[in-house]
Amino acid sequence: MTNETRPAPGLHIEPTASGRWVVCYEHHKQPLSDHLTANEAQGSAQRRARTEGIARVLLHDRYTRVHEISPSA
Repeated sequence: MTNETRPAPGLHIEPTASGRWVVCYEHHKQPLSDHLTANEAQGSAQRRARTEGIARVLLHDRYTRVHEISPSA
């Protein structure tokens, strides 16, 4: 039996087909919040990450690149 620890789930900021931005938990499709801009979504994700002790915030840009964002910024 292995003693494997799983990392805490991260938050993802993703663009939508309609041009908006959503924040969701890793492996969940149901958005936690919906925003007009990526900057608004990033601020929301960072606040939630700090409140919930989440260490990873990932921004998926419109070109399918993924950027790690500091929760404390």
